[in-house]
Amino acid sequence: MAFFTWTDDFLTGIDIVDRQHRRLVELVNGTARVLLEEHPEPAGLAAMFAGLAAYTAEHFRTEEELMRVQGVAARVLEHHRQTHARLIGEVLDWKARLSAADVLARQEFLGFLAGWLLFHVLGEDQAMARQLRAIQDGLTPERAYEVARGGNLWPSQAVLGRSITRIYAQLSGQLREIEQHDQHLEAEVAARTQALNVMAEELRQAKDAADAANQAKSRFLGMVSHELRTPMNAIVGFTELLRREALPAKADEMAGKVLTAAEQLLGLVDGLIELTRNTPSQTASFALRVVMGEACQIPFAAARAKGLAATLEIADDLPPFLHGDAHRIAVVIRQLAANAAKFTAHGSIRVRAESLGSAPDGEIALRISVTDTGIGIPADKQAGLFNAFHQQDDSPTRRYGGVGLGLALTRQAARMMGADIDMQSAPGQGSVFWIDLPIKPAASRSATPSQPPEPGKGVEPGNGNGGKSGQTPFPDVDGTAIVRRLEKLLSEDDTRAAEVLAEGEAFLQQAMDWRFEIFARQIAGFEYDKALLTLREWQGAGPN
Repeated sequence: MAFFTWTDDFLTGIDIVDRQHRRLVELVNGTARVLLEEHPEPAGLAAMFAGLAAYTAEHFRTEEELMRVQGVAARVLEHHRQTHARLIGEVLDWKARLSAADVLARQEFLGFLAGWLLFHVLGEDQAMARQLRAIQDGLTPERAYEVARGGNLWPSQAVLGRSITRIYAQLSGQLREIEQHDQHLEAEVAARTQALNVMAEELRQAKDAADAANQAKSRFLGMVSHELRTPMNAIVGFTELLRREALPAKADEMAGKVLTAAEQLLGLVDGLIELTRNTPSQTASFALRVVMGEACQIPFAAARAKGLAATLEIADDLPPFLHGDAHRIAVVIRQLAANAAKFTAHGSIRVRAESLGSAPDGEIALRISVTDTGIGIPADKQAGLFNAFHQQDDSPTRRYGGVGLGLALTRQAARMMGADIDMQSAPGQGSVFWIDLPIKPAASRSATPSQPPEPGKGVEPGNGNGGKSGQTPFPDVDGTAIVRRLEKLLSEDDTRAAEVLAEGEAFLQQAMDWRFEIFARQIAGFEYDKALLTLREWQGAGPN
């Protein structure tokens, strides 16, 4: 956007001076763009002053040399020298006091440059040029001063009027362009806002559709898991009963293989269904030692059956109670410990929880690691280890079974909690897998009505505190009856378990404490075998 437009009124008839004046107009226009910016950069202001300084030094030297060589009157040369020195001093003064934040000062400086351009170039430089041309025509310097009106240093009224009129017309046109541009921007903003509103509505509808699809998927998974687990549980249960009979050795061996195959298939079904779940993390307060201990029970039993040493370590500086997703933490520990027991023939496995530090807000960097002395994993097999259906040995004659879902489930559970999972291993030297989880401490819990019953005592009727006398927070609820009905329905894969859960929800939520969320999710997902295990673990657990 130009501030000045070059016109013939700026011409002096001296070629080198006119070229420099044209550069000056361009320089002032560039200076105007910098000065009129809303927030000019200090570097831009510095470059602007550097350009003005370089121009004035060159232009003033050219003019003074021309006047000296041509021999203009001494008073003319002296006047120009004073004018040039005064301009340089004023520009330096402006440079010292001008700041990017002072809008009014920047506008005043632009006005100063415009005035100098109009009055010096259209006045004083034109008077100089008239005298130079008169001297070139043969007049003496003093005579040239008189004939060329050397003392008339102001622009003519006609030239000044035309220049001011042009500036006004140009600025008016630019204001109209700015107004039109603003209107265009307003129209674009309105159109973009409308488009964003439409997009937001489409996104909302897409989210609603995704939520509906997710709910439908959950219902489908629940139905499929129920329909698959029901016959599998029957196969497992009746096979176990069959093996209790006095079967011939060959028949007992075959029944054992049926039982093993059924349990493997049931585990595969559970893994596939769990892999397709995408439910958000459910956080609550939990006792770290209890969750880790229960998650390690089955893997440690398998390890000790092989003659391995199995240890659980919890660093002393960790708080006893944390706030997080106890269910997914247990999934990670159980799977990693199970893998360690599976791939270790001699030595030991160790599960350890420790803190890697804490943040100012109290959040802990919790690391849970599982270390074994097993077969180890070659480097070329580690890259896809956490991918679904990946196996270290995928040959038909592989020694270890499974379909490669365990570590995929582990990584999925870790990511759902915002955690990182990684590993180190070397063939023949064992492996260590760990999860780094940001988690916050929870307040310590003393013996309250929300604690589970004491080991072996079950739940007394109407008492949510495991039979402790004097506390009956649910006098209208028969706690023992609810628990017994749930045990029966869950063992029979009866969908009415959800109705009983709803009936005793208030009692169970306070009595089971942090386990209730896990228990309720398992029933909602038709995971009746897991829900039954959770219920029985709660009944047999001690105070947290």
